[in-house]
Amino acid sequence: MNVNNYHFHTTVTEFLSDEFFISSMLDPTAESDLFWQHLLAEGKISEATFLDARQKLLGEPKPMDPLRKVELFMRIRDAQVARPKIRHLYRYAAAIVLATVGASLWFYFQRTAISDNSEALLAATEDSTGIRLVTNGDQTLQISGKEAVLDFSNAENVKLNTQTIELSKKEEAIQHEVHVPLGKRMSLVLHDGTKLWVNAGSSIQFPSHFSDNKREVRVNGEVYADVTKDPKKPFVFHTKEFDVQVLGTSLNIHAYEQDAKHQVTLVEGSVRMKSKTGEYMLSPDQAYFKSGQVEQVKKVDVTFFTSWKDGFYRFKDQPLQDVIHNLERYYGASIAYEPKISTLKCSGYLDLQEDLQAVLRGVAFSMDIQLKKENNTYKLYQKPM
Repeated sequence: MNVNNYHFHTTVTEFLSDEFFISSMLDPTAESDLFWQHLLAEGKISEATFLDARQKLLGEPKPMDPLRKVELFMRIRDAQVARPKIRHLYRYAAAIVLATVGASLWFYFQRTAISDNSEALLAATEDSTGIRLVTNGDQTLQISGKEAVLDFSNAENVKLNTQTIELSKKEEAIQHEVHVPLGKRMSLVLHDGTKLWVNAGSSIQFPSHFSDNKREVRVNGEVYADVTKDPKKPFVFHTKEFDVQVLGTSLNIHAYEQDAKHQVTLVEGSVRMKSKTGEYMLSPDQAYFKSGQVEQVKKVDVTFFTSWKDGFYRFKDQPLQDVIHNLERYYGASIAYEPKISTLKCSGYLDLQEDLQAVLRGVAFSMDIQLKKENNTYKLYQKPM
């Protein structure tokens, strides 16, 4: 790349539309590194803009102070923290690499509309109309909106978003169950201060307060947890396939009962895994995987498994069918596709605040396939010969 012939980008959008920038970030060489160092040293490009574009492309986490973490955890759609508005009609905010036969294609997306829930995926939850809090199996609270925060840290003052809610108060622990439909998310603060991010299509059972010697919850789906440390009260997550015991740590549990693959990813601390066939200890940056009867523990980049809670999706060498399945669950939409394209391997980054239809348009364009929408269902298929 000749510096004299290079267009000096001034926005993140321009960087993310530049094939040379993308390739040199994903597969850097000594020459490409020197090229960018020269532009930065000469002040021909903004260092802040360059690093922001790099972060969006590679998913590298930015440092965040504790107060900002709390603010992000407690944010509510259309309440305390408003979504940023689109400044331009075309805002390129997501990128995927599709590895096809002999080629890698990058594409970007713009906003449009979201489709309705998939009939097949609706089996994951009993009710697709809204988040539900069920108390003692009979008292049900319907929660509107795509995101919500339930805070049980103060037993006398339970809060939904910023409002206090009335629940039955008893000295003994009351059992609660939260159901989060497809296309929605919830943040949950338990009585001990443990924070949970509950992904779409998930449910979690928990008590109003924990007993003197144990803390136990049951998970069906995906949950990211920051567990409050208490050496006298180990915290146990129960799933259909395994139990996870922790004292105080940050981890992600992916355990949808209807899925064939399950995993636990450890960010901080240590955990003990116990399945029907064995026990495993995890250290930070390790993940436990279970598929059928096969179990293994290996070192991973945790951001590929935890980024969903921060509103974006990173994936590497995943079959297109797995990416589509995750998008269906997150957006609460139905996406049909031909078997011929299901095994294409994908790597990249998606901004989950962006619109699903725009994502699929990019997929169709880059793979030279067609996209259409029929009866609230998206369909991806090869073009007729």
